[in-house]
Amino acid sequence: MIAIGIVGEIGSGKTYVSKVFENYGYGVFYADKVVHDIYKKNKFINKKLSKIFKLSSKRVDLKYLTNLIIKDPYRLSKLNKIIHPEVKKKLLHFIRKNKKKKLIVLDIPLLLETDFKYFADILVFIEISNRRLIKFRNKRKIDIKLINVLKKFQIDKETKKNLSDFIISNTSSKLLKNQVKTIINKILLNDQ
Repeated sequence: MIAIGIVGEIGSGKTYVSKVFENYGYGVFYADKVVHDIYKKNKFINKKLSKIFKLSSKRVDLKYLTNLIIKDPYRLSKLNKIIHPEVKKKLLHFIRKNKKKKLIVLDIPLLLETDFKYFADILVFIEISNRRLIKFRNKRKIDIKLINVLKKFQIDKETKKNLSDFIISNTSSKLLKNQVKTIINKILLNDQ
């Protein structure tokens, strides 16, 4: 099994690319979805977060938590120390469950900035123009203040690009799908 890590800027289309891989039949680990499930269902984690971040309810209010992180970026590190071990457990379960697949995909924000990078055998960087990136961020209503905080914890774009084995240009859906298919073929050809 080969694990492909998807990297790029916030809003560059990493999840969309992951879904293209999934449409080709490969398992995808969506870390953002796992984190949202933890917030919704893990009472122990919610209780811990409520205590540390002085949340008024036992259920995590993402908007309130986001505002806390924007006001004090150090809180993101505290949050990650609580959430990442839970995400890692889910990732290990996902890997065991998909061990017979030739390829799996890891859609994990901050992949290169955390020890999650050790799970990726191959890196695919999603390149996108600034104009298109701004358009996607606006469409998804991603808070620019939060993006600025998160960028402080991220490796810069050029370094991510240089560390990557493949680069996908996110200019059109059709081109993107063709690039993913080409990458799959190259990886599987080299794996034989």
